[in-house]
Amino acid sequence: MKSTEAKPRKLIRPSKLSEDQKKEILRKILEKDPSVYTKDQELQEKIAARLGWVDVPQRMRPQVPLLREFAAQVKERFDHVVHCGMGGSSLFPLALTKIFGSQPGWPEFRVLDTTDPEEIAKIEEECDLKRTLFIIASKSGTTVETVSHYRYFWEKVGAVSDAPGEHFVALTDEGTPLHREAEERSFLKVFLNPQDVGGRYAALTFVGLLPAALMGLEIEKFLDTAEEMQATCSPDIPWEYNPAAWLSEYIAERFFLGQDKLTIMADPLLRPFTLWIEQLVAESLGKEFTGVIPIVGESPGSPTVYGPDRIFVYLGLRGRQDLYQRLFSDLREAGFPLKPYWLEDRYELGAECYRWELAIALCGVWLGLNPFDEPDVIRAKKKTREVLETFKQTGSFPVEFYLDDDVKVGFLYAGGLRVQYPRLRAAVKKFMYETPPWGYFAFLPYLPYDPEIEELFTDLRTLFRGRRQCSTILGFGPRYLHSTGQLFKGGPRSGRFIIFTRKGRREEQVIPGEGYTFWDLQFAQAYGDFQALSEDERPVIHIHLSEDYKEDLKRFYNFMEEITRLSDTEE
Repeated sequence: MKSTEAKPRKLIRPSKLSEDQKKEILRKILEKDPSVYTKDQELQEKIAARLGWVDVPQRMRPQVPLLREFAAQVKERFDHVVHCGMGGSSLFPLALTKIFGSQPGWPEFRVLDTTDPEEIAKIEEECDLKRTLFIIASKSGTTVETVSHYRYFWEKVGAVSDAPGEHFVALTDEGTPLHREAEERSFLKVFLNPQDVGGRYAALTFVGLLPAALMGLEIEKFLDTAEEMQATCSPDIPWEYNPAAWLSEYIAERFFLGQDKLTIMADPLLRPFTLWIEQLVAESLGKEFTGVIPIVGESPGSPTVYGPDRIFVYLGLRGRQDLYQRLFSDLREAGFPLKPYWLEDRYELGAECYRWELAIALCGVWLGLNPFDEPDVIRAKKKTREVLETFKQTGSFPVEFYLDDDVKVGFLYAGGLRVQYPRLRAAVKKFMYETPPWGYFAFLPYLPYDPEIEELFTDLRTLFRGRRQCSTILGFGPRYLHSTGQLFKGGPRSGRFIIFTRKGRREEQVIPGEGYTFWDLQFAQAYGDFQALSEDERPVIHIHLSEDYKEDLKRFYNFMEEITRLSDTEE
């Protein structure tokens, strides 16, 4: 079990420093000097190897002609492009697909960042594999989900093409297993990303620019706006006019006042970008039993449903109808901190990437954290491997669910949740009403990306927030393992987690060379994370739905509504 003792950290309130002192810290970061984070030489070397994002707009500029030329080739040969990646390799491309989408005449661009069987099946059913290009994106070249995508679709493409390598592109670091295999198997192209840029700081590298080029977007504009932001974030600019510096101080100063729930709202068109911000904040600042907790995707509510631990940031587009003006007024009147940012157009996402990367890097200094590692992610991966090994040896999973009489689903509970009888009603009531007002609820469904499912969970989030005045998070698995998973296991012990899985194994979806299906992998990831959270004594419930999982979720919502109504009456 992980130690429950937090390490001593050097905390720095930026408001207590002079402007020259703050500028010197900023200057060192921009000069890639890791000494602002630690005096430990070994740790300095590791941090220095992750500071390449600082000047990445200039470093990527010479790659624009190469990207244009390759995109033109792909446009002529393929109707579909499927980007296979997780976390830092997928969230900015996902934002681009939803905010811009492929331009007329360009291949349809999809992001595959899940092991869900239905999402895998959609690719096979809706894409002509003879005219489909797969981008296999993994910094390490070993990401289990992405490698599984590659193995599976390589075999499928091989059944319809004599040259399957012509349908694959590798996006990885130099010398990785993926790099070597891509060369051996004659992939259409290999893009080697800068090794000194970590995944969640890689939006302006090939990770974001290659998908943008293949959608027919103007990639120079992303770099132009990023460089403009870079210039306005120079140490020579007065601190109060520095966009990244002020954002970092806003977040940090409120954190020191106990307001650790950074609630990010956005114009509906920009909302997908908040998933990228969520990962950047959660993985960078959620560790050593502390951190800033990003809240994205909640339905707007009146000030009365928000706890005093909230601060707000809004991303808007100038010229569009402002749907939140009344909410802003109400929040300010109620005394909540609110910082709006307005983009002139969508291409200013390049600038926002740079602003947020630098701001969060500065927050690492203020909070005494290394914003470039993710030390707790490995525990869920280790548990997943153990569960899969047991499955390979025995043909079954090492888990038995209790059967609930009310909702008719299987369930488990752990992490300090102790009830007299194994009933879901008792576990949920304890789970819900022992959560402190400064806590948060995380709903973690290992289910398909379906608007109806997302709406059901949005309703659940609103119900929980309204009853407990707590923040809520929604993270589809296994995506969240690569974004907010670090925060859940390494951040403050204020979270409560509900994991959802469902029956639905597809025998035909066996991953070549592994002996298990995508459903098996997905279930192992969910149960592995349940074990990792429970071993750390973090309250967690695992609910196992039937094949008719949408109806199960509707019954679960009604069940929760009844519990909260009765509990309110009792109080």
